[in-house]
Amino acid sequence: MSFSVQADEAIGIAERVRLALDDALDRSAALRDAVDALSDALTGLSPARDAFDEVTRARVDLSRGIVSLGRSALTTPPCGRPHLRGGRRRDGVHDVTGRRRRRTLRPVAIRSGASVTLSLDDIPPCPADPEQLRRLAASLEAAGSATRLAADHVLFSWGLLPGVYRAPEASELQQSLRQLSPAAAEIDTGLRRARAAIESLAEDLEAANRRRDALIARREEQAATAGLAFPEASDPFGRRLRDIEQADRERAFRRDCAQLVEEWDAAGRACAAALRAIPDVSWTLTRDLPADESLLATPSRSVLDDAVLPLLHRLARRGGANAARLLREHPEWADIIRRGRPEAVATWWASLSPTVAAALVAGLPALIGNLDGVALADRVAANRARAAGHLADLARRREEAILTGRRPVLRSDPDLYATQARIAAIDREIAYFRGVRDGTKQLYAWDPGHGSLIEMSGDPSTAKAALFVVPGTNTTADSFYGEEPVTRFAEWQSAQASGTVVSFTVMTGPMPQLSLLMLDGPQLNTFAAARAPEYAAFVRGVEAARADLYTVSYEHSYAGAIGSAAEAYDGTVDARFMAAAVGAVGPYEPSPGTDYYAAQGPDDINRYYAGQRMGYLGFDVPPEQFRGVHIVDTGLPGSSMWKLAGASPLVVKDSVEHHNALMSDDERVNGNVLRFVKKILKEATAWDGN
Repeated sequence: MSFSVQADEAIGIAERVRLALDDALDRSAALRDAVDALSDALTGLSPARDAFDEVTRARVDLSRGIVSLGRSALTTPPCGRPHLRGGRRRDGVHDVTGRRRRRTLRPVAIRSGASVTLSLDDIPPCPADPEQLRRLAASLEAAGSATRLAADHVLFSWGLLPGVYRAPEASELQQSLRQLSPAAAEIDTGLRRARAAIESLAEDLEAANRRRDALIARREEQAATAGLAFPEASDPFGRRLRDIEQADRERAFRRDCAQLVEEWDAAGRACAAALRAIPDVSWTLTRDLPADESLLATPSRSVLDDAVLPLLHRLARRGGANAARLLREHPEWADIIRRGRPEAVATWWASLSPTVAAALVAGLPALIGNLDGVALADRVAANRARAAGHLADLARRREEAILTGRRPVLRSDPDLYATQARIAAIDREIAYFRGVRDGTKQLYAWDPGHGSLIEMSGDPSTAKAALFVVPGTNTTADSFYGEEPVTRFAEWQSAQASGTVVSFTVMTGPMPQLSLLMLDGPQLNTFAAARAPEYAAFVRGVEAARADLYTVSYEHSYAGAIGSAAEAYDGTVDARFMAAAVGAVGPYEPSPGTDYYAAQGPDDINRYYAGQRMGYLGFDVPPEQFRGVHIVDTGLPGSSMWKLAGASPLVVKDSVEHHNALMSDDERVNGNVLRFVKKILKEATAWDGN
């Protein structure tokens, strides 16, 4: 069998599996909490609680065994993996948690023949709250479903391995997690049936509670009518009749109370029988997926760090003199290094001497200029060094375009116009990269092969806050060129902040484009899923390089979905401002440490389809519905009445213009939003401004 491995892809898959396993461990902890809560709620029904613990605790252990096996597969070669055996044995004395089973506590009976005064306090309370049981049972099933989804995510990520790793031992490695699917199904199915048993218990308890309510009503009625009774008889025979009547009421009262207790006990026993009818976790799964608590107690370590950091240290040897040669001899290193965690890269970069750092910037400008975690100014310097070579390439391409345009053609020939448009586009790019070369443009990231371009505005050495402006639909590299670049909003904020705000205009990859065929338009939420990890890496890179900066993400149009999805990859900021944004794919929960703001014109084009999603189409959580969001008035007008009356194309035109206005740096057009973002930054940095 031939051997082949795509190292960077294999490392990326391993890291993806590691993160999926961390999520599965979190889901397991949530499942354990759900089991604990419901077990506590069943304290007054010992038979049901004991049976519940037997069914659910074994599945909690199995969920932890899933994570144990996954982590073992990541760290232990298949031929050397220990074969662990485990599992708890049931007995009739202790339950699976090791706690001694408790007897059912019955209310103390009223002694026969005793003279008592009947009281509502003597009516026994229900041993469990039916509504609480239903709520906790629903939470239990949800936790089981989440555990299954987390296991499926692990398996999906692990299933990518065959495409990048082929070796004699690969088959065994790829099959090492085959038990995760049946284990996750066992957990999910068992907990669904446990919920059904608990809900049946709640119904039985409610039926008994209705009889308890009737008993209380009768007792209250007796108390109310007692004052209307005839005076007590003074003769012995009358007192005897009174005592007999009182004793009959006491016996009936005791029978009713005892019947309540029996009904509750019967409900608990029926629930216990239903729970014990759920099949035990199979012996094979218990054997193959034991929970290794020592392995689970240790926080997982990024696989990327183990792969990336040795390569970075290798490049920095001998003052970085051999870095360029090493990367030429091992081009695959670049792909591996780019997968490094920004936090680890930042720590490595900060450990370098200024001389070594300068040597790496000069020798590896393409790598350093796109490496998240490198100091902000050093990345700009690296990309500035690349500008001269790109300008030479642009000059060559321009000459080729001119030569193509000189061939005889008719004035109406579409090729002529295409050539002229191409030359004009090249001229705009030349002007831009001349600015990069001369230092008037600060290029923070640039990967034309992938389609990313990030420009920085302001001075990072004096900045106290960072603003990330993410333009949305129709953004391309050409959007950064020309006389009206997409960077104007960010530049305005940095200029107003008097040196305390460094701004970035961010395009981490291809953005959706409006087209007649609607093949790659903003209706697809797949672009957000693709850009989210990249944007998160950018955010983490800036924060790793400058942890002291207050960070604000200004997301226009489609970019709002990218910012929302990036939070799942730890791409969180101090504040998010969603400007005419599409929102998020649900279910969505805001990040606890982030302030949220949203602004949108009254007739914004997005309002026509906000909150609608079907699979890969649309976004079902509008920004205005984010929990805790602050709505900001844009000051933009709505459509005029005469346009609404019949001129629908003009209405759409206004809606699009008001949508695009929120990226403007013109205070006459976008003054409210410009000043509000300025206020956020001012309050965060305490700079003096107007």
